[in-house]
Amino acid sequence: MSLSGSVEDLPLLEILQVVSFCQKTGHLTVRGPAGEAAVLFESGRVVSGYVWDVPELPRDQPPEGPARELVLRQRLASVLERLVRLREGEFAFHLTDGVPHTLGGRDLAFERLPYGINPEELTLDLARKLDEDRRDAAAVLEASFAAPADDDLLLEELPLEELPAEELPSDELALDELPPEEPPVGEPPPGEPPAPPPESGPVVLLLDDEPEIRRVVGERLAAAGFAVSLAASAGMARREMDRLARACTPFRLVADLGLPSESGTSFRGGLDVARFACGLPSPPPVLLMAETFDEKLRGRAKRLGVSLLAFKPGLSKLDPLQYEADLRAFGDKLARDLLPRLEGRRTGGARPAAARTPGPGEAGRETLLRSALEEMVRSPDPDLVAFLLLRAARAFFPRVLLFVVKDERLRGLSGFGPADSGDSLDLLARGITVALEPASPFSKAVSSGKAWTGPLPADGPVRGLLDRIGPLGATSAAILPVRAQREAIAVIYGDAPDGGTLPPIGPLVDFAEQAGRVLDEAFLARRTPAPVAC
Repeated sequence: MSLSGSVEDLPLLEILQVVSFCQKTGHLTVRGPAGEAAVLFESGRVVSGYVWDVPELPRDQPPEGPARELVLRQRLASVLERLVRLREGEFAFHLTDGVPHTLGGRDLAFERLPYGINPEELTLDLARKLDEDRRDAAAVLEASFAAPADDDLLLEELPLEELPAEELPSDELALDELPPEEPPVGEPPPGEPPAPPPESGPVVLLLDDEPEIRRVVGERLAAAGFAVSLAASAGMARREMDRLARACTPFRLVADLGLPSESGTSFRGGLDVARFACGLPSPPPVLLMAETFDEKLRGRAKRLGVSLLAFKPGLSKLDPLQYEADLRAFGDKLARDLLPRLEGRRTGGARPAAARTPGPGEAGRETLLRSALEEMVRSPDPDLVAFLLLRAARAFFPRVLLFVVKDERLRGLSGFGPADSGDSLDLLARGITVALEPASPFSKAVSSGKAWTGPLPADGPVRGLLDRIGPLGATSAAILPVRAQREAIAVIYGDAPDGGTLPPIGPLVDFAEQAGRVLDEAFLARRTPAPVAC
């Protein structure tokens, strides 16, 4: 038995499974971008191995015993995990009569685990980790666009009295119509901590009627150093804001738009709470979160003193594992980016406008991609990767939509360019979903991992998308997948309204592939410790 080929065509995880199942003795050598690696098998069990940057085991270690076996097991587990994550390289498996003592100029006799490791013990766990990383990568990508990208997002603070009477919806309460203050509740609901003391960190009041959001997002904010107070209803939030105001404790309010109002007549309770917060002696900065926003709602929020709007996860609720990953990523995004930006706005700061990139036909695409890749490699932050992907696409297409892949559908994250309705395509994108069935250029790009370009079809999901945003004379389009752990987690759609010609997209395809690799490496770095060495 001899097997060789490309890692891209045949994942190393599958090779491990085959060799283990067939109980073969031999060695697998791998040549990747960073160097060479090898795994040695005896009767299907892994007995030794190394990757390019794992040093040889020092000879002054004990020759045998539990401590040495533990070190060898840790090293082998680390080697296998790193190899199954490789996205490119060449491999070769060779059958041998016995396990070689040296390979690739390296003496492995001292690094051999006596009874080896059954790969089946690890492959299920490795496959689970790869699935988790794909979910986390999609979640982080979606959270990167938790806030709309346009500068109008950071809303100016206007006094409440400037809100025209006709803009106050009849089913929402004005300040003087709020119910009288109820006495404070002695104990918080089960499972929710009481309000923290102000000295424990910047205080955030998190209001949401979904227990899972309070739990997961609250945990991520607390882990980032915030003192988190939780509220499950508009009434609880109002009482907690009163308590914090009486204690002269500054805080930041993060409120869900779509919870029931205190009157029970609407599901815009977040606006009630924002209106109440605006009337406090020292109004807090307010972030209002929802799954979708429209221009009318943005106008109301602006006049109620809301400083920031943010999209929260919602599409993945039917998949508990993906939903929790989405909530973790959203909580991290709040802690790392949105809450600091929120506070900065209240003190007069402003979010810098996104840098404009060269349009189609302009010089600078190659320079832009090279600079973006250097920036991405230098700082492999998933938030930055998402921003650079969209910025790079903007250099190639007059109109772009970025989707995340979830539950056999594409969900819009962000976009730019014209729309038939005249609405902001960035906001419009959040309400767009595209089914991956029936077969279409979208499903082809997702399943194959390859880019698609061509004339716009007369029907199907692509035509349905154009019906939403307006063809505006576009005649062709490009669809590029962004992959993490070998599967598409996002899709870039680009076209040229008014019948413009699309530029060659080869450089952008390469950039999207590099972006996926950076995401893979970022999640591997988070998950695994440094290679074990003694």
